[in-house]
Amino acid sequence: MKILVLNPNTSGAVTARIAAVIRKIARPETQAVVIQIAHGPEALESYYDESVASPFILEAVKEAGRNGFDAIVIAAFCDPVLEAAREISAVPVYGLEETAFSVALLLGNKFSILTERKHKVAVKQQHVRKHGLESRLASVRPLDMGVTEITADPDKVRRTGIELCRRMVEEDGAEVIIMGCASMAGFSEELGRAAGVPILDPVAVAF
Repeated sequence: MKILVLNPNTSGAVTARIAAVIRKIARPETQAVVIQIAHGPEALESYYDESVASPFILEAVKEAGRNGFDAIVIAAFCDPVLEAAREISAVPVYGLEETAFSVALLLGNKFSILTERKHKVAVKQQHVRKHGLESRLASVRPLDMGVTEITADPDKVRRTGIELCRRMVEEDGAEVIIMGCASMAGFSEELGRAAGVPILDPVAVAF
C-alpha cells in the first residue's frame, strides 16, 4: 500500500515531526511518503491561512492520484479543504480532526482538545458543533504557543502540556484528550503517562 501524508503548510520542522511519527508506526510493507505543499503559509493558524494553502493542497491531491497512491492523509487538525479533496480524489482522503473525533468517541464519554493559541479555542468549539459532538466535549485548552514555537521548544510543550492535560482530566472531566495540531506530533505517549488517560496523536490515528 502506498499512502501520501501531506503537510498542508510549508514548515519543514512540522513535516519532520509528522514523518518521525509515521516512521515509527508504518508497517514494513507500507510505502509512506510524507511531503509538504509546494507553496503557501508556514502555519495554518487562521481561516485566511487555510484559504491561501487550499489550491496547493488540492494540486498535491491531484498529483497523488496521478502517482498511484492508495490513500491520502491531510495532516492538519483543521481538515483544510477536506470535502473538496474528496470530490476530486479517486482514493480515500482522511483528515486529522474528523478521524481523531471518531476514535475519541470509542475510547471515552468526554474528550478534550489541546490546541495551540487562545483564539483557536472558539474555532475548535465551532468544529465540534459542526460534527454534532457538543455533548461529548469536555473542554478546549490552549498551550498559548504558535505552530513554529511548538516545533522549536519541545520542553515547553511538555511542561505546559502535562499541566493542561492534568487539568482537563481533573477539572473538566476528560476521559480522552486529542492533541489539536500536527505540530504536536510525537508528544502523546509522554503526556498520556502524566495525565493517566488516552491521548490521541491525530497524525498516528489518521494513518
